[in-house]
Amino acid sequence: MSRPGREQGRAPARRAGGVQEVSLNTQLIRSLKAPARPVWEEPPGKAGLTAKSAFLALCCLGVLGPLWIVIVTSLSPKPVIDRVGGLVSTNNRWAAVDTLYRTTDGGRTWTSLKDTAVFDVSETPYLKWGKDKPKFGWWIQAVGLDLFDSRHVVYGTGATLYGTRDLKNWAPQIRGIEEASVVQIVSPPAGEAHLISGSRDIGVLYHERLTASPSRGLSTNPVFGSDVGLAQAAARPSYVVRTGSGDSGNGAYSNDGGQTWAPFKAQPAAAKDAPGPIVTNADGSVLLWSLAHWDGTVYPAQRSADNGATWSEVGSLPKGAVLLADPVDPKRFYAYDTTAGTLRASTDGGLTFTARATGLPTGDAGFQLAAAPGRSGDLWLSAKASGLHRSTDGGATFTKLGSCRAAHTLGFGKAAEGASCPVIYLVGAIDGSNAVHRSDDEAKTWTRINDDQHQWGWIGTAITGDPRVHGRVYLAANGRGVQYGEPV
Repeated sequence: MSRPGREQGRAPARRAGGVQEVSLNTQLIRSLKAPARPVWEEPPGKAGLTAKSAFLALCCLGVLGPLWIVIVTSLSPKPVIDRVGGLVSTNNRWAAVDTLYRTTDGGRTWTSLKDTAVFDVSETPYLKWGKDKPKFGWWIQAVGLDLFDSRHVVYGTGATLYGTRDLKNWAPQIRGIEEASVVQIVSPPAGEAHLISGSRDIGVLYHERLTASPSRGLSTNPVFGSDVGLAQAAARPSYVVRTGSGDSGNGAYSNDGGQTWAPFKAQPAAAKDAPGPIVTNADGSVLLWSLAHWDGTVYPAQRSADNGATWSEVGSLPKGAVLLADPVDPKRFYAYDTTAGTLRASTDGGLTFTARATGLPTGDAGFQLAAAPGRSGDLWLSAKASGLHRSTDGGATFTKLGSCRAAHTLGFGKAAEGASCPVIYLVGAIDGSNAVHRSDDEAKTWTRINDDQHQWGWIGTAITGDPRVHGRVYLAANGRGVQYGEPV
């Protein structure tokens, strides 16, 4: 950018760090072609600056890319400030943590803002990441500077948007914005929280309030980067287990309903890189851990009968099988082999599994198996485009339900007053496209409970009703957090 006749820091055209450097003489120019054969042209309109002098910082892409300063002087109209200010961020410094550098003399000297920063994350406590205070940030990809107030700055990290108006006190600038990718949800039948969620990047959250970010922040001891497994003992709701990616262990248990945690004393060798989902039986005495890597590689399932102190392989379980605990009988587990289309069951606490129903849908590891609360052996298979299937005999036989064309995820809620069956919530297709549906008559009929203005992107990962509040439903959304609703 320049005025006609002014030359800017001229240098021969060359490539460095993935950026095409060019000589900028009398105007701002752009390239609309690929970097290998750029074609430069003057963009439409005229550039206007309001400072007495300014500088253009060219940040070269790459881990060690340098910062190039192009000086521009004698600009008009009359300046409204005397000093030339600017900001530049680091990126991917990892242990050192990224920062913003500020200059007030056109790039001659720079001051780090990280060292004096004070953060207020009281509205979003999870941003402390299990520490006493939050970090300044990482993966800083964007910085916004108010042209009329150089002390008003906003920058984006891999976790949030931070902003300040005095260059010292910072707080998230995210009210009304939700990006959590939720993959697991549990609604406990007892305890302070009506919801526990598991997400990518921020682990497990204990939601003691539904209208505010959890006061405890993300679950610690250990901290997970991403949660992949979350389960509660149906007959002992104080006992909860979780699994996920982390550097200080990949599995943990809670004896207070998910408020505090302790890591498993031991874990299978494959769990470090392939933590996978976990289930617990009805009384919390047995754990089954399905080990699966994010790239699809699966490993033998592991069993523990001592709260994760020791683990042993379950040889009769196919690798990568979808696991489920019976909500009533602590001796019963179920496993759905999506490769063979076979339902396997255990009646000895998960020591051995035998085949039951065969000929079920195959070919998709995303098929889900759910159990109706308070009923032993009442199983529901969501097989996506292959529909919804039900077994009332512990998996010996399944019946495809004609009321549902496609089923992605299914959950249960508190039964209506005087009703003998729980409410069923489904993400799937009944007549038309995918939507959120509710049934009060064991899937004989369905009522859509969302509309075209409330679809929230992909919502086929997890759904559940509240076992204590009739009609309340929780829906996991990919990048939209947890949506919840009640009848009006």
